[in-house]
Formats: sequence, structure tokens, C-alpha cells
Amino acid sequence: MADKQTIKHCVEMCTRTANDLRSSANNITDPAVRDMLTQGAHHIELCIRQCDMATKL
Repeated sequence: MADKQTIKHCVEMCTRTANDLRSSANNITDPAVRDMLTQGAHHIELCIRQCDMATKL
């Protein structure tokens, strides 16, 4: 298993990516595309939560 520092770095990168997806979604007029970007950000956030839990074990 990766050490906590590696997981923390990954979480930071994923957080930036999720925020970038949400920012991009805010600039999209097509509702289907906006929804897909938002869903992608949500899935990344679910992964972040799992990684956070793994570091607390």
C-alpha cells in the first residue's frame, strides 16, 4: 500500500482535477455535457473519500 504522503499528494491532484471539471462545467451551455462533467467530478470526489479513509486505517 502507498504511504500516507503519496496518498495525500494524489488526493491533492484529484481535488484540483475535480475542481477543474466543475469550473469547466460552469462554462458549458449543453446540459448533457455539463452533467457528464459534473458526474466525473463527483466520481473523483468519491475516490478522494476512499483514499481519505484509507489513510485513517
